[in-house]
Amino acid sequence: MSTLTRDRLVTSLQQLTTSGGADNRLVVVAGDYYVVVHGRLGGGDLTCEVVSNFYLGAASQLTPARLRSLGDRGYFERNGHNNLYRDVRLAGSDATGKLADELLALFAQIFGVEADAPAKFDLQLGDPEPTRNPDLVRAMKALAVRRDMDARQRVYIGVMNATFLMPVNPAGLTADEPLEVDRLGSFPVIAAFTEIDSLRLWQPRGWPFALVPGARLVPLAVSRRVGSLLVNPRGNVGGELYINELESIEGALRRRNN
Repeated sequence: MSTLTRDRLVTSLQQLTTSGGADNRLVVVAGDYYVVVHGRLGGGDLTCEVVSNFYLGAASQLTPARLRSLGDRGYFERNGHNNLYRDVRLAGSDATGKLADELLALFAQIFGVEADAPAKFDLQLGDPEPTRNPDLVRAMKALAVRRDMDARQRVYIGVMNATFLMPVNPAGLTADEPLEVDRLGSFPVIAAFTEIDSLRLWQPRGWPFALVPGARLVPLAVSRRVGSLLVNPRGNVGGELYINELESIEGALRRRNN
């Protein structure tokens, strides 16, 4: 575990525009609170994302006064997102130093985390994860409107043909052991995402995942006797497939393969 220092912040912030690719992220976590700073190689600005009450437990909720203070600092909601955001233009020779000072003040005055407190720095450098599943997303949107069997069947077909980002258990016995995200009675619930943006709505700090075709994910879920599979939990477009539906899709997959 590192500590929350200006030097560590400055060094990490500089890498967001001098290394990696078009989807660089710095995640700074201290206790229950975090900030995600987004940048791109060669870029001239950064976007700061601050955790909101949507993701905080009851004991860590920000007071109305602290939320107003975030607004005074320029952090506001964005359509389709749950955290608070502010764009920062990197102007001047010490732009990252000034931003580091602002973030240290934010942690201290909004989150109650003083400088030199234990903190985790996660620098994620690279290009955007390219997986997209537009046919499945369209089918889920249609099902939300029509709620009939034809629309539901189109979702099932979309699941069969999709490739998902499946959160994995970092302590699992295998690299692609699915993460249990909830319980349905006595049965585990697992999750899968249609694209990286939906995964980050579920967990803005990021989470390790495996790319898994639907034709493999469904039999995996059935073999583990899950209660359900959540598709894009906390996302803007998603749904839930219960075990009886997963078993039906698995049967259709067997018939298709034969």
